[in-house]
Amino acid sequence: MDLADGARRSGDALAWAAEVALTGWAERFGRAGLVAARSLPGLLAAVDQHAAEVRDALADREGRVARMSLAAYADGVSDTATQHGWDSSAPRGGEWSRASWPVVRLLAVCLLAERA
Repeated sequence: MDLADGARRSGDALAWAAEVALTGWAERFGRAGLVAARSLPGLLAAVDQHAAEVRDALADREGRVARMSLAAYADGVSDTATQHGWDSSAPRGGEWSRASWPVVRLLAVCLLAERA
């Protein structure tokens, strides 16, 4: 195996890991949270605002956000919030209207991942 093959395989592994992470966030928060946001205008507005901030932070020169960047960002949000005592359980039912900052930020990542 030459250096190029190793780099490609490493890139493939990173892309696969990013997909696993994004799927996990979608299952944990994204699917139910984005459905809830469609019926909760305040949550939808907050998710849209967070998505704009995340996109501004991660986008390349053409405005694209890489899925690997989204996955790494989501993991960083979770790790930092957990270090500060965040209860990482997903809101249930009507609790979505009171979603914490980390949950809204992760919903924004899920929204961007759907579009990426």
